[in-house]
Amino acid sequence: MYEQVLRRYLNTPSENSFPDQTFTTVYVLDSVRSDAGDPTGDTLAGRPLPSDVKVRITAALGPTAAVTFISDKASVLDTTDGCATVRDGGILITLGTIDGDDDQVTVGINGYVACLGATWLTYVVHDQPGTGWNVTGTTGPMAIA
Repeated sequence: MYEQVLRRYLNTPSENSFPDQTFTTVYVLDSVRSDAGDPTGDTLAGRPLPSDVKVRITAALGPTAAVTFISDKASVLDTTDGCATVRDGGILITLGTIDGDDDQVTVGINGYVACLGATWLTYVVHDQPGTGWNVTGTTGPMAIA
């Protein structure tokens, strides 16, 4: 399911707020946080992403982006010019927990590129017979910095 969320986020400029940029370097925090979709969040401890989920994400995005899982956000940030930017022209993503039931869930996401380049939102994902889990839209507030 996270594969579909990441694919939707990275390929939808109106949601990731970077219409002129295709990210080929993607850093993903290796733990999910319940407050990922909240711009005032990032205070709750995360739960580790299982290894098999990381493998599926890497394989699903592999044709278009190099995905690296990290445990420390600071490890991919360059603060040389005072504004923390993601190195290698990449994006740093924090995934939210999966909340819902067997038919519909929500998943928060935060994408960070620089101090004035970040988005927070929550996706709605449905389990559709015959096709599996698909992102069908967003819910709640969306924030852009």
